[in-house]
Amino acid sequence: VINALQQPRQQAIVVGSGPVGVATSLILATNHNYDVTLLESSPASSTQTKYDPTKAFLYNVNGRGQRLTKMFPEMHQRMVERSVISKGFGGTKLTIVPADPGESIPEQKANVPAAADKEDNDDDNKSMPSGEKAGNVGFWIPRHEMVKLMVEEIEEHNKRGLGGTITLCTGQECVSVVPRTNEDGESDTVVVTTKDASSSSSSQEISTNEYNANLVIGADGMNSKVRQCLHNAPPGTWSSNCVKSSKFQPKTYTSPASFLRIKVLQLPPQFEIPDADGKPPLKTFSQDIYAIRSVNTGPRTFLSLGLLPMKDNEAVRPTNIITRPDHGIWKITNGKSMREYFQQAFPRLNFQEGGLISNQEWDRFAKAEGTRFPPCQYSPGLAVWDESGRSGVALVGDSIHAFSPDIGQGVNAGLMDVVCLDRALAGFDDVESGNDNDTTANDKTKKQTTSTTLEANLQRYQKQHAPEIAALIRLARFGAPYQYKQPHRADRALRLVWTANVAMRLLLNKVSFGVIQPPCIILSQNEDLTFRQVMRRADRTTALLKTIVLAGLTLWAKR
Repeated sequence: VINALQQPRQQAIVVGSGPVGVATSLILATNHNYDVTLLESSPASSTQTKYDPTKAFLYNVNGRGQRLTKMFPEMHQRMVERSVISKGFGGTKLTIVPADPGESIPEQKANVPAAADKEDNDDDNKSMPSGEKAGNVGFWIPRHEMVKLMVEEIEEHNKRGLGGTITLCTGQECVSVVPRTNEDGESDTVVVTTKDASSSSSSQEISTNEYNANLVIGADGMNSKVRQCLHNAPPGTWSSNCVKSSKFQPKTYTSPASFLRIKVLQLPPQFEIPDADGKPPLKTFSQDIYAIRSVNTGPRTFLSLGLLPMKDNEAVRPTNIITRPDHGIWKITNGKSMREYFQQAFPRLNFQEGGLISNQEWDRFAKAEGTRFPPCQYSPGLAVWDESGRSGVALVGDSIHAFSPDIGQGVNAGLMDVVCLDRALAGFDDVESGNDNDTTANDKTKKQTTSTTLEANLQRYQKQHAPEIAALIRLARFGAPYQYKQPHRADRALRLVWTANVAMRLLLNKVSFGVIQPPCIILSQNEDLTFRQVMRRADRTTALLKTIVLAGLTLWAKR
């Protein structure tokens, strides 16, 4: 990679200070010698490094995401220390708590050990479907902890004084992104205009700021203002060699998990779940996964409490409530009624007044709007540059792809965007890093190119990474869309079809000794495969199955 200390200092702006935005800042300052200004619309008092029940997400940082974290060994080590380790697609065990209080809770199985020697990994791989690596290790970590350890890495980077500096500016909402023309009529920088995020649209005086940079990165989420600016740019704003502005209009698809509503109910740490037949209650442990079923099973009443693993056993335990938008809980707006509803739905748990959950939490939960899973969308356009080729804009993370979390690739795909952008800026011919029999990704010829201008680097990022994003969205649409047990009758019927398809592919994979590939959701756990390779392998199996069916129908018709 580029030796940052030997390069002239340039300016970069990153819009958005979530995990992907912070990771991008670190890469630009460390590997490419940029002085980075990190713009965040939230005010300073609304820090992303503290727990917030409205953003109580947990990430499972798998091998793809770790390609970024391992570039910063100290940060990676902090992630390991603050997370719960899981191994492989089937490595994490869970406890399913029956709804009926008279039914005993099944015995809890221990999680697969975090560390295993090579012999153990070899044994695991023998039992896994061909295409998945059982030894892959993931790390469960809350979102705010992930941002926190990255911010700590920024502070340490600035103290070391090596490479560029990173400056965080909060309360700055992006308004426009345009190339700036100098006195000679040439554009050589990009100007980002922001406004004070606390200013209302009706204010007569709105404070604005301008930031100039050679490179601007949009990491500002699925409703990216940076992407909107590129989409709305008049003809001739950017180089004629760039993709058309229409390419920055996201392509949107609906999956069975799209538009599900979710909000978080906070349970106390180490709460107890009563068991049946006089058995002692099950004391919950933060590093275990639980699915607590309700007695309600109707299309508009089904509920389940899902608790994912987290390191701190003394911390509040957030549980996700995920339903269709027409579920009854979204009509309840006061704490007392919500508590009574949950007591009826979960008779095993003590949701009476003065029980597990305080009245204040019930009130907060009842009034919370929550959020909705997005549709599967991606932007075919990833980057632009000016006519001089010396300045440009690139997009990463949710600004170029958004989908529901059922395939477990959200933050990992975002961090891989940053890795691919890093390789493009370093001048590598191959910005992806997959490894498949039908590619030469690991061939020694895949090295730095002689052309390392910003224009050439952004062209490579656009050309090579855009197809990868399209494949990722296909995986999101078909990978595991029914894992939330959507209760509508159509959902249940289609879930049976999806389950049968997965089971058939797994069986064929076993009996064919790996010639027929397993389902794409299994293949996606192999970090050595790009998403394009995952979907290409799955498509081969689909084509084979179609051929077999057509051949069978043809033979039957000739009888």
